[in-house]
Amino acid sequence: MPPAWRCTCRWVPGTTRCSSSGSTALTHVENELIDEACGRVLRRIAERGWDADTDVFFTTDHGELQGDFGLLDKGPYHVDALMRIPLVWRTAPSAGVMPASIEEPVGQLDLAPTCSAIAGVPVPDWMEGAPLPTAPGSGRTHVVTEWDSRFEEAGMHLRTIYRDGFIRTVYEPTTRDTGWELSRMLAGGDVPLPDLVYDGTEGELYDVAADLHQWRNLWHDPGYARRRAELVAELYASLPRAELLRVDAPA
Repeated sequence: MPPAWRCTCRWVPGTTRCSSSGSTALTHVENELIDEACGRVLRRIAERGWDADTDVFFTTDHGELQGDFGLLDKGPYHVDALMRIPLVWRTAPSAGVMPASIEEPVGQLDLAPTCSAIAGVPVPDWMEGAPLPTAPGSGRTHVVTEWDSRFEEAGMHLRTIYRDGFIRTVYEPTTRDTGWELSRMLAGGDVPLPDLVYDGTEGELYDVAADLHQWRNLWHDPGYARRRAELVAELYASLPRAELLRVDAPA
C-alpha cells in the first residue's frame, strides 16, 4: 500500500525536499528504529502462532517539514511533507491476498471499515471511509483532508481535496469562539499569540504533476477558474455532515 495522507488522506507523487542535514539524519535514525520495532512485533506474532490469521497495519498521524518552504517540524499546512504519510497493510497470509501497490487515493478513515471487512461484520452507516482496496482498479477518484484548530486564538479551518493530480484547499473563515485557550497552555503567557484572520475567500490550488514542490498557487489564475470551481463543489459534496465538538481541555 503506498503512502496516504493523514485523516482523510490522499496519495500524491513524492517531491525532492531541501532539508536540514540534522533533521534528515534524525528522521533516518527514527525510520531505522521503527523498522526494527516492526520486526520484533512480527516475530512475536509468529512465535505465538498468530501469524497466518493476523492483519498488520503501520501508519502515523502526520509527516514532518524537513526544510520544505524553509520550515521545520509541523503545523496546519496541507502540503506533501506533512500530509503524505506511510500506510502499509500486511494482510493475513490465510486471506490469500496478493501483494500490491495501490496508487489510488486512500486514507486513514478507511482503516475502521477495513477492520470491519476483515472481521466479516457489516460496515456501519455512520462510519466514514471504505474498506481499503487490495488491487489497482478500485475506481477511487478523490480523497478529502480536513483541519480544524482546537484553539480559540488560532481558529483555522482548512478543507482540502485531492483529485486527478490537483490539490485544492479552502481556508474557511477564522473563528474566535471555539476551542481551548492557547494562552493557558503557554508557559508564563509571554509567547506571542498568532494573529490569523481568514475571511473565507483565500485558498490554494496546485497542479501536482506540473508543480511537484507546490510552489505555484493557481488559486487566482483565470485559466484554472473552472477547475477550481469544480473541485470546490466536489469537496463540499464529499464532506461529512458533522459539527465540531466543544473542547473542555487539550488532549
